[in-house]
Amino acid sequence: MFWDYNVLMGTMSRKKFEPFSTTGNIDKKAVGKRIKRIRGNGSYSAFGKKIGVAHTTIMRYEKGMLPSPDKLLGITKHYGCDLHWLLTGKTASENQPPQPPQHLPEDEYVSVPLTEGKIAAGEPIITRENVIDWVVVHVRPLKRSLSAASDLVACRVSGDSMWPQISDGDIVVINRGVDKRKILKNKVYAVWVDGGITAKMLQKEGYRLFLIPFNPAHKISTIDLRINPAPIVGIVIGVWKDF
Repeated sequence: MFWDYNVLMGTMSRKKFEPFSTTGNIDKKAVGKRIKRIRGNGSYSAFGKKIGVAHTTIMRYEKGMLPSPDKLLGITKHYGCDLHWLLTGKTASENQPPQPPQHLPEDEYVSVPLTEGKIAAGEPIITRENVIDWVVVHVRPLKRSLSAASDLVACRVSGDSMWPQISDGDIVVINRGVDKRKILKNKVYAVWVDGGITAKMLQKEGYRLFLIPFNPAHKISTIDLRINPAPIVGIVIGVWKDF
């Protein structure tokens, strides 16, 4: 299990974005860095497949070759980012994530939406009304877990079922891009149960998914996969503790 404390709380004031404006030529290398940031540690091939180009083309994009308009739109469609931000680094809508504070290197941190824990399994886009704040995460846990920034979401934990590793009020960062058909041992997953997200270790036997708490005071619960066939939201790749 990987626990990373390089997670910073955002501020609601950062949700006030500058209006879109651009003068002069687009900085192609900066666009390439933002494409690399969106790709995260996913493969060039998987990224290229989604927008219909070869992996070598993605490599050229990241080195400074500007994608064609249809490929730019493909990136925004499949990864939920804003075209204005992709081209300029500035957001034009409050539906888009704020950038990390200026004193933090843009290519080392990403903004992750903090939700109320009501994001259902399989929901690809985090809507503005579900975002209550933003956390800023270092890219290190993304690389270790092969996560793309667009797959990340953060939720605040309620309850002590995963104590002492995760306490009530902690913020967990969830990678929704993992293979949900394969359950990894000794990993904590975010699971959609009874209209909200719970964090548990998992074990699968036939049609039964066992939700295993760390805290011995809590009992193991089960999900019938015939009734709820896709309850897994993602895997927890980090936790932010408010000491």
